Amino acid sequence: MAGIFLCSWKMQHLLEKKFFPYVNKPGRYTGGELGQIVKSPENRFTIAHGYPDMYDIGMSYLGLQILYYIINSDDRFLCERFFAPDRDAEQVMRRENIPMFSLESHRPLAEFDVVGFTLAYEMVFTNMLNILDLARIPLRADDRTDDHPLVIAGGPVVHNPEPTAPFIDLFYIGEAEDNLIKLLEVLKDSKDLPRIKRLEQAVREVPSVYVPQFYDPQTHKPLVGFAPAKIESCKVTAVKREYYPPRQVVPFIETVHDRLSVEIMRGCPHGCRFCQATSIYRPVRTRSKEEIISQVHAQVKQTGYDEISLMSLSSSDHPDIIPMTVQLARELQEQKVTLSLPSLRPGTFSQELADAIKSTRKTGLTFAPEAGTERLRAVIRKNITDQDLYDTIDLVFRNGWNLVKLYFMIGLPTETDEDIDGIVGMIRETVSIGKRIKGKNIINVTISPFSPKAHTPFQWDEQASPTSIRKKNDYIRKKAGHPLVNIKLRDPELSFLEGIIGRGGRELADVFETAFKDGARFDGWGETFSIDLWREAFSKNSIDPESYLKGLSFSAELPWSHIRLRQSTEQLMKERNRTSTLLAQPAKKTAVVIPEEKDNDDMFGFGRSRKRLAARSTSVPTKTKIRVRWGRKGLVRFLSHLDNSRVFERTIRRAGLPIEYSQGFHPHMKLSFGPPLQLGYSSEAEYFDMQLERPLDLDMAEAFNKELPKGFNILDTRPVMNNKISLSGRLNRAVYQVFVEPNDNYRDMITKLLVKDSVEILRAGKTETKTVDIRSAVYALDYIRDSEAEPGLAEIYMELGVGTGGYVRPSEVIIAAGIADEESIKALKCHRKELLYIDEEGVRLTPMEF
Repeated sequence: MAGIFLCSWKMQHLLEKKFFPYVNKPGRYTGGELGQIVKSPENRFTIAHGYPDMYDIGMSYLGLQILYYIINSDDRFLCERFFAPDRDAEQVMRRENIPMFSLESHRPLAEFDVVGFTLAYEMVFTNMLNILDLARIPLRADDRTDDHPLVIAGGPVVHNPEPTAPFIDLFYIGEAEDNLIKLLEVLKDSKDLPRIKRLEQAVREVPSVYVPQFYDPQTHKPLVGFAPAKIESCKVTAVKREYYPPRQVVPFIETVHDRLSVEIMRGCPHGCRFCQATSIYRPVRTRSKEEIISQVHAQVKQTGYDEISLMSLSSSDHPDIIPMTVQLARELQEQKVTLSLPSLRPGTFSQELADAIKSTRKTGLTFAPEAGTERLRAVIRKNITDQDLYDTIDLVFRNGWNLVKLYFMIGLPTETDEDIDGIVGMIRETVSIGKRIKGKNIINVTISPFSPKAHTPFQWDEQASPTSIRKKNDYIRKKAGHPLVNIKLRDPELSFLEGIIGRGGRELADVFETAFKDGARFDGWGETFSIDLWREAFSKNSIDPESYLKGLSFSAELPWSHIRLRQSTEQLMKERNRTSTLLAQPAKKTAVVIPEEKDNDDMFGFGRSRKRLAARSTSVPTKTKIRVRWGRKGLVRFLSHLDNSRVFERTIRRAGLPIEYSQGFHPHMKLSFGPPLQLGYSSEAEYFDMQLERPLDLDMAEAFNKELPKGFNILDTRPVMNNKISLSGRLNRAVYQVFVEPNDNYRDMITKLLVKDSVEILRAGKTETKTVDIRSAVYALDYIRDSEAEPGLAEIYMELGVGTGGYVRPSEVIIAAGIADEESIKALKCHRKELLYIDEEGVRLTPMEF
C-alpha cells in the first residue's frame, strides 16, 4: 500500500503548504505536543489509534491516553493517534487529495498495520466511516484485502457491536489494559498470513475478541467451530498503577476538559437501572488513596495543568474521598492548582468535602436527581430522597458557591405527569433555597430524554417519541421558568436516533453508509445534526425508525445477545420485574481496594480555567519582573496567540517558577504578552513580561527552557525596572520577512505601492468590515532577490506599524501589492524578525533595551 502514497517528506511539505494554513485550528492536526511518543516504524508493528470525534473531544478521553501509553511502552509496537477532521479540514483534504494521516508522523493511516477506533458514543459512527474513506480504506470489511490494515474497534459502545459490524474486522469487547498487548502480539506474529487466518488466530488465542464474519448476522450464532457462542466482556481484576502514563500528552489547544483527569475508581456501587456504564464497568474497583495522591503530584509536575479532576462514575463514593480530597486540596493550594469532583451524589456531599474543594477554587458542582419523585427514583434505583438534594443544595450555597447544575431525565419507564411536576417542584425548591442565602445563586438544569440501553434492566422498554418529549420539555420550561434558572433541553430527535442505534442490529449499517454518503458528520453536535437527512437514509433502506421505539418482549432476540457481561439476561429480567414493586433496593458495594505498589514507579464546557489566588507568604521576598524573548518555529507556528499563552503558563508551572498572581476574585498569573503573532508565522522576536516572587536564577532559567515543548525557544531574559508602561503599549514597529519564489516583477509591484499616498484595503472585524488606509503604517518595504535566511527563495522585507498608533499585517501588504491573493498568501512562509520601539528622534530599541 505504501507505494500509492507520497513519501514522508513530500507528505509533510504537502500538509505545510496545502493543509495546515487553510484549516481552522490547525493545532488539532499538527501533533508535536508535550508527551507525545515518536518512534521509527522500522521493524515495529504499527497501530493507528483514533477517536472518531474532534481532537478537542478525543484528547479529553482518558482511555485514549491509557491505551496510547500501554502500547508504546512495548518496544515491539508503535502507536500513533488520529481524530476526526472537522468539516473544513475534510474539504481541504478532499480538494488536495490528502489522505487521512496520524498526528505523530503524519503518515497515511493506510500504511499502518492496524487502524483502531475507540467508540465511546453512538453518534460518532459516520465520523468513523469518513475517516476510513479519507484513509482510502474500503468501508466494508468484506471489501478489504490482505494489503489493507486490519480495522479493529473497542470502547463502551461495542457492547452492542452489531450496528457497525460490517465495517469492523475485529472487536475487542471490554477493558483492554491487560489483554491488548496479547492481541497485538497475535496480529504481529501472523502478519504474513492471509487476513482471514489472522482473524482466526486472534479468536483462538485472545479472549473477548469478536470477529463479525464468523457469526450469522441474524441469529448471532457462530458459523465456525473455533468461535465462542458467547463473547465475554473483559474485566481487569484491578485498576493498576502501571496503566496510567507517567507522561501524559498535553494538548496545545484548549480541549473540552482542559484539565488533568485522574481515575480514582472504576465502576459504580449504586446500580441505577438505566445506566449502561454501571453494567459495563462492574464490579467496583477502588484505587488506594496513597497511589492516587502520588499520581496526582507526579502528573501535575509533568503536565503543568492548573486543574485536576478526580474521575469515576461516582467520585463521592470512594471510601477515602474526604481524607484524600482534604490532603490534596491542602497540598495543591500551594501550587495554585484546583481540585474538582465531576460526579457527586446528593446526600454524600459533606461539609468536610466542601471545605476541601473550596480551599483551592470553587469549581462547578453537578448533581443528578434524574427523576422528579422518590417513587420514580425507586423505579430507576436512584436511592436519594428529595431532602437529600435540598440539604446538599443548601450546603453548597452556604459554602459560597453561586452556581449548581442539576440533571434530570424524562421519558423514564413508568413515568407519569406527577413525576414531571416533581421535576418542576424540585427546581422551584432549589431556587427558594438559593434565595434564602446571600448572593445571586444560579441553577443550571439539563433535561435529557431517556433511551433504553443494551445490557441494562430497561433494555426491553419503550422509548418515548420526540413529540412526547417536546410536550414535556415545553411544560417544564413554562412551569419552572425563573430568572435564576437556565434550562437546557437535549434535542429529542438526537435522543431518538441515539436510542435506535443503541438497540439496533446489522441492518443499520446500510443506513449509516447512506447517511455518511449524504453528508452526515458529527451527529452528536447540535449544529451539524440533521434528523431530516437521517430519516431520508432510513427511507432509502426501507427501514421504519419508529419501530425501534416500541417495547420488546423478554423473548425477543436481542442483537447483542452473544455479548456477555456479569449480569445474565435472566438477572436483568428479574431486576426489571422488581420495578413493579416501586421499592428502592439498597445498592451493594463490592469495592476492591488496591494496595500501593511501592516498587513501581474523561464532558463538556469550553472556557479557559480561571486561576487561583496565591497563598500569602509570611516572608517578604524581592519581587522581580522578567522580560523574556522567545521564538517559535516548525509546526508550532500554527498555534494561536491563546495557545501560545497556555503553553507558557503550563511551562512556568512545570519549571516551578515562583510566579506572582494578581489579587481579586479570579486571580491569574502576572504575565503580559507582546502583540499577537499571526497564525502560521515563525518568529525570533516574541516577548512577554512575568512577575516573579523572587529573582530568576540560572537553575530556574534552565528549567524553563528545558520544559518548553519542541519548537519553542527562550532566546533571552533580563530584569525590567520600569513597570509603568506595558510591553504592548510601548511597541510601535514590527519587522517581517516573507519568503517567495524569485520574481523580479515583485520589485516593481513594491515600488508602485510605495509611491502611493494612500493604499486602502478592506479589513474584516468581528462585527463589520471597514475600509482602512494602511499606507502610513508601511515604513519600509524591499525585495531581496536572494534570501540569506531561506536559500533558494527571495525575501520581501518589511517594517510595519504595530500597536495603537496604527498597524498593518504583512498579509495585507502582500495582497495590496498584488504579490499574492487571499488564498495563496496563506501558503507563504512568514517570519517576524523583530519588534521595536522607535522614538521621535528615530532611536530604535528592542524590548530588551528599554
